Amino acid sequence: MKQEPIRILLLEDSEIDAELLGAHLSKAQLGFTLERVYNRRDFVAALESGGHDIVLADYSLPDFDGLSALNISTVLQPDLPFIFVSGVVGEEFATNALKRGATDYVVKRNLTRLSTAVERALEQARQRASAKKIQDALARSEVSARLAMEAAKLGLWDYDPATRELKWDASAKAMLGWPVRKSPDYRDYLAACHPDDRGRLHQAVRQATTWSREHDGTFGAEYRIFSETGNERWVAARGQALFEDKEFKRFVGVVRDITDERRAKKDLEDLTTDLERRVAERTAERDSLWRLSPDLFAVIGREGRLRRLNPAWSTMLGYAEGTLTESMFDLLLPVEERTEVNRQLADTIRDRTVGRFESRIRQANGEWRWVTWNAAPDDEAIYLIGRDCTAERTAATALAERNAELARQIEERERVEQTLRQMQRLEAVGQLTAGVAHDFNNLLTVILGNIAFVEKRFDKPEREQDVRSRLQYMRTAAERGSTLTAQLLAFSRRQKLEPKPVDLNETVSGMSELLQSTMKGSIRIETVLKSDLGLALVDPTQIELIILNLAINARDAMEIGGALTVETSQAIVREVPTKPADPPPGDYVVLTVSDTGTGIPPHVLDHVFEPFFTTKQVGKGSGLGLPQVFGFAKQSGGGVKISTAEGEGTSVSVYLPRAAKASQTPAQTPKSEPTLDRAAARTILLVDDDSAVREVVGVMLEELGYLVVSVGSGAAALDILAGQEHFDALIVDYAMPAMSGVEVAKKAHDLRPHLPTLFATGYADLKALEEIHHARLIRKPFQEEELARRLHEAFAEFDDPKVVRLRGAS
Repeated sequence: MKQEPIRILLLEDSEIDAELLGAHLSKAQLGFTLERVYNRRDFVAALESGGHDIVLADYSLPDFDGLSALNISTVLQPDLPFIFVSGVVGEEFATNALKRGATDYVVKRNLTRLSTAVERALEQARQRASAKKIQDALARSEVSARLAMEAAKLGLWDYDPATRELKWDASAKAMLGWPVRKSPDYRDYLAACHPDDRGRLHQAVRQATTWSREHDGTFGAEYRIFSETGNERWVAARGQALFEDKEFKRFVGVVRDITDERRAKKDLEDLTTDLERRVAERTAERDSLWRLSPDLFAVIGREGRLRRLNPAWSTMLGYAEGTLTESMFDLLLPVEERTEVNRQLADTIRDRTVGRFESRIRQANGEWRWVTWNAAPDDEAIYLIGRDCTAERTAATALAERNAELARQIEERERVEQTLRQMQRLEAVGQLTAGVAHDFNNLLTVILGNIAFVEKRFDKPEREQDVRSRLQYMRTAAERGSTLTAQLLAFSRRQKLEPKPVDLNETVSGMSELLQSTMKGSIRIETVLKSDLGLALVDPTQIELIILNLAINARDAMEIGGALTVETSQAIVREVPTKPADPPPGDYVVLTVSDTGTGIPPHVLDHVFEPFFTTKQVGKGSGLGLPQVFGFAKQSGGGVKISTAEGEGTSVSVYLPRAAKASQTPAQTPKSEPTLDRAAARTILLVDDDSAVREVVGVMLEELGYLVVSVGSGAAALDILAGQEHFDALIVDYAMPAMSGVEVAKKAHDLRPHLPTLFATGYADLKALEEIHHARLIRKPFQEEELARRLHEAFAEFDDPKVVRLRGAS
C-alpha cells in the first residue's frame, strides 16, 4: 500500500538552510511535503490550520526565538512532534530544549541524522496516539463496569441449622427466577446449580460452616444457576457462618446477579490482553510505567520464580529492592490459597489467555493485603499485574452489612408504627364504646327494673294479657340492649373474665343442637375435633357466645347448601405479631370456624375488627360480632387470625391460651343454685349517683324483704357509716364522680371491717377490678333474681369464719 507523504512544517528564515534540509530529507528517500514559514504570525496561522505531522524549527529567528515557538506549538498542537534544527551549539541548550517538550535536537552542521530523528519522532507520536486510544477505551469500559456494579441489587438469604430452614427474601427469589411463594431448601438450591459448579459450591459451604481455627466462617462463591424457566445466570454469593462455642448456629449472606459483570469482565480481559501486548512493544513507555505505577508488576518464570519486580513491591509491601528476586511467588501467599493460585497460573500458560484472580499476599511486616491479579502469558514467562483491593473489599463488606441492617431496621420500624397506629385507633374506639356501655347499662337497669315492678302490679285483670305482651316486648328490647353492651365491653376489653380450664371439644359437642337450629337446616355443619386436645384457659360463659357469633357470621356469608366447619387444634406461635389481632408467641388451643361463603374482599378485611363496621343490610347486623371475638381473645391473652379468599370462603381462627398441665381440669358444670332465703329484716346501704337506678334497685331490695337506705355519693355513704346505724351489706356503684366505688369500699372497710360489699357496674376499669372477687360483682342491667343470689353469696361468704379471717379490703 502506498504510504502518505510526511507533512513537515519548517520554521526557518534562511532559504539556503531550508534547501539544505530538503536535500538531506530527499537523500534519505523520505516522502514528504514541506511548508516553510519564517515569522511568528505565519507560524501560528499554520499551526491553527493543522494538517502537519511534524515541526522542524530553527532556534534563531527574526521576531522571536525557537523556545517561544516550542511553547506555541505545545499549546496549539500538544501531540505534534517538535525537532530543533539549529546551529546553536551546547549541551545545556539541548537539555533545556528537551525538558521544555522538544522531541529531539539536530545540529545544522551534522544533518546526516536528520531523517533518522524525523522517523523516530513520528513513530513515537504514533505510539502515543495508539496508547491514548487504548487508555480511553479502557476508561470507558471501567466506567461502564462501575455503573453496572452500583446499580446491582442484593438478595438476602438466611439458614438456620437447628430447623434446617433456608429463607430467601423477595429480591433473591426474583434474581434467581423463582416464584415469590416458593421457598426452596438447600437441596433444591444445589439441584438448580450448574452441574460443573455444584461440587465447588457445596465444598465452599461445608468449609464455611465447619468450625476451624484457620477459617473465620466467611463464604464466597461464583457459580451458575438455572431458573424455573431454564435460564442460566451467573450468581455471586457472599456469607458468614456464625458459631457459639465451636457449634454452628447460623449462616447468613447475600447473593448478587453477576451475569452482566461476567460479560463485561470478558470484554475487559480481551482489552487488557491487547493493551499488554502493545505495552510490551513500547520499551520507553513501559519502563516509565514500570517505575511509577502503584500496582505490583512482576515477571514470573513458568516454574513460578520471580524474575523482575517493579518498585511498588517495596513501597506497597515493604520489601527491600532485590530481596524477593529469584524466590518462589507462592511463598508469599497463604498456604490455603497456593494451590488455587498455581492452578490459575497453569491455566493461563496452557490456554494462552489472561487470567484474573484475587489472593492475599504477605507484607514484609507479616500482615496480609488483598490483591486483584491479572496474569498474561508469554513464551517463556508470565506477566503479572496486581492491584491493592484491601480497602474496596473491606468497604464493600461493611456497606453490605450496613445496608442489610438498615433494611431490617426500616422494616421493623414500619411494622411497629403501623401496629401502634391501629392499636391507638382501636383503643380510642374502645374507650368510647366502654363509656357508651356504662350509660346504656344504667338506662337498661331502670327499664328492666321498672318492667319487673309493673309486672307485679296489675289492677285490671281484663288488660293483663295485653299489658304483659307489651312488657315482654319492652323486656326483649332491653335484653337486646344488654347483649349489645356486653359486646361493646368485650371489644373494649372492659369485661371481667373468669378464666378456667375448658375442654373445647366438649363445648363444641354440647352446642351441636344450638348450632343446627341457628343454621335452620339450610347449612351443613361439620366438626373436626382433635383427639388429644389440651385445655384452654378461658371464661366458659363467654366461649359459647364466641362460637355462636362466628357461626352466625358464617351463615350470613353463605347461600343455601353451604358448609360450616368447626375445628379444634393446637398451635405454638413463635413469630412476633405483625397485626393488632395476631396472637403473641406462646402455646395455644385453636378454635377455627370455616365457611364456604363469598369470602372477604381485601379492602373490607382491614376493618372487620372495628366496632359498628358491617357490610350487611340495615337491621341485619350491629357490626359487633368480630370486634367482640377480637376483644375476648386479646383479653384472654390470645388473638385472632383470618384466612379468606373471595368466592371460596373464610376461616376465622381464635387462639386461646393453653392451660398449664397442673391446672388442666375441665370447668365443671355449675351446680344448681341453692334456695334463696328471704331477707329476714336485713338492712342494705345502697350507693349510686343515678337517682333512677337508686329508685329501681331500692324497690327490688324492698321486694326481696330488705330494709334500704339509699344515698347518691360516696361521701354521704361514709358519713352514714361513721354513725351508729346498723347495716348488713353495702351495694355501691363502681363508676361515680369524685369517689369511685372501690375507694368508697376501702374507706367503708376501715369503718366497718366485716361489712359485705357488692359492686354494681355497667363499666369498669379492669386493672382496678383485679383485686375484687368475681362474686362481689353484679353487672348492670341485672334483675331481681340475680341481685338476690349475689346478696345470698355475699352473706354466706361473710358468715364463714374462715373467710372472715382471710378477707381483705372490700
